[in-house]
Amino acid sequence: MSYSRVRIAARLRPAIPGEQHDSAIRVLRSDSGSAIVVDNPRDTSQTFKYPFSSCYDESSSQAEIFDRDVKPLIDLAFSGMTVTVFAYGVTSSGKTHTMQGSKQQPGIIPRAVQEIFRQTESPNAHTSLAVSYMEIYKDEVYDLLVDREAAVKLPVRENENGQVFVANLSMLPLITIEDFEQAFSDANKQRSVGSTNLNSVSSRSHAILTVHVTVTDPENNLTLSGKLNLVDLAGSENNKLTGNDASRMAESAAINKSLSVLGQVVHALNQGAHRIPYRNSKLTRILQDALGGNSVGLLICNLAPGTKFRQDTLNTLNFAVRTKNVQNKPLVNQQANAAAGPSSAPIQPVTARSIPAPLHTARPHGPRPSRVPRMSNVSSTAPRSSLTFSSIPLVTKLEEKPALALAPVPAHLTEEEINARIAKAVELEVARRLEEREKQLREEEEASRRRSQSMSIHEEQASSLQSLPPGLLTPLLKQRQSHDEELKQRLEELESKFERGNKEAHLSDVLSPISRKKTGRAYVALARAHTQKNNLQVALELYRKAETYVPDNVKLKERIIEIEWAVKNDRPFNPSPKKSRRAPSKRTKNSRTKHKLAPTVDEEDKEEDEGAEGSGSGKENVGGESGESSGSAKRRRRIKSADDGEPGTPPKKRRLVKFEDA
Repeated sequence: MSYSRVRIAARLRPAIPGEQHDSAIRVLRSDSGSAIVVDNPRDTSQTFKYPFSSCYDESSSQAEIFDRDVKPLIDLAFSGMTVTVFAYGVTSSGKTHTMQGSKQQPGIIPRAVQEIFRQTESPNAHTSLAVSYMEIYKDEVYDLLVDREAAVKLPVRENENGQVFVANLSMLPLITIEDFEQAFSDANKQRSVGSTNLNSVSSRSHAILTVHVTVTDPENNLTLSGKLNLVDLAGSENNKLTGNDASRMAESAAINKSLSVLGQVVHALNQGAHRIPYRNSKLTRILQDALGGNSVGLLICNLAPGTKFRQDTLNTLNFAVRTKNVQNKPLVNQQANAAAGPSSAPIQPVTARSIPAPLHTARPHGPRPSRVPRMSNVSSTAPRSSLTFSSIPLVTKLEEKPALALAPVPAHLTEEEINARIAKAVELEVARRLEEREKQLREEEEASRRRSQSMSIHEEQASSLQSLPPGLLTPLLKQRQSHDEELKQRLEELESKFERGNKEAHLSDVLSPISRKKTGRAYVALARAHTQKNNLQVALELYRKAETYVPDNVKLKERIIEIEWAVKNDRPFNPSPKKSRRAPSKRTKNSRTKHKLAPTVDEEDKEEDEGAEGSGSGKENVGGESGESSGSAKRRRRIKSADDGEPGTPPKKRRLVKFEDA
């Protein structure tokens, strides 16, 4: 498989009026190429030299950068490849100006879309375009083509082919260039921006615009699917210089973290690590295809000439040098078109095109040596050769159905190797089938052995039963049958009772307490009527229904138990007698007054004496002594009740009588 490295282009922006700079960053051009030269801030006699494929100074224009570095990549997108262009640099270094530009100086994005529309006018193929636009704000993905108020956080997913995508991201079909310009202008108004000490319109998020190009070639019966990703990264910030408040500092922390993870991914790719930390950030997860994936990459490093950006500029250039060593594996996304009619020939699988061997030597295993330049003089640094895209071979990405054809055989295998592979595959298949057959035979033997054991057990039981004397098992079997019938009848009764109870319970839950009470009374009245007619079974059902509505009625439960006993024993129902109620005692006014105010012991004795005398004079007293003893017993009971009182009731208060001295 062929590899291609990420191309690097560096652009130095002009100095802003009032900005302090010392011309320590400059562009050096020679016959062997161009490079960025930076004076060592600690020793001005030494310099750092960073050779790149393209270097632009302060006088460079937007058209120059696009025509030289970006326009050739658009042809690759029409060839079915994925192309990624992203701008990287410190805050206020001119990234957004390079990517978006202005009406007077359009940037890479509008120029690229214009060039794509120009190439779609070719009559040999049919081309369809669509665009998607998103931003990564505080490590969350938002759609910029929808209303900001309705925008939600979008998840990042991976399909069965290992391709990373953003779920529920809207895609806008493009018919004319005006459609794109209107959508792009509205989307940029929704992007997160803020004001800092270094930039009045600072981007607070990473923006990724993707143009999907689908080319249908009827002559070759192929469909090519290419993509052009245009990424405007937010710049790294130093909070001491930007003067960020709390909200801006949170945004700055998210930006710096994502850019740090981007550097970790590049470092892991250069070191040949087994695990690449793509998932540590949404930015690297989405740009995974451009960093060691199947995309062609272009990194535009934007540099600021100010002295306060010196260290950030060196960090940007060192990152660019590490990124230049990242190897991608570009693929052509192509698939065969469907057949036009039922009489056409069957679809043939697309065979892979032979891939020429790469010109560079194989990379040795182990960590890659660092490519960061050391301090040296300008004249002593050797130039580096640039990589041209004409030498990048294309790799066809097959999208076949497994039912149509097997995986394509590599072209470099000989006939003997192919026959050996076929023989090995046949041997493996035969061994697998033999193993399955042996397993099936073992299972059949085990099943037959179990059947024979069960049959022997049944035969032994039958022989033991035959040895018993006749007439011994008949009563046992009848008794067991009767028990079974009784159990079955009991289960049916329980099931019917349960179903009936569930139905009535559901109705009782719906009714109000008053309605439940009235319904229960109605069932009780009907049950009484049937009880009088000696229809005990119907009455029992009605009483049970009434119990569902008034489950706390104790008398109703007792009545149900009595009727159940009568029905079960086939006896007539005799209701239990009602408890006699005590007749209310009629108390006179004098008795109520006497009960409220208890007399003293002396007064009670006096009254008892008077009563005893009156009874002796009015009637004939039979046994005077017994009368006296009964009167004394009454007095003792009254004294005791006045002192102790009845149990559970408070003692009665005595009325004290005051005697005046004579």
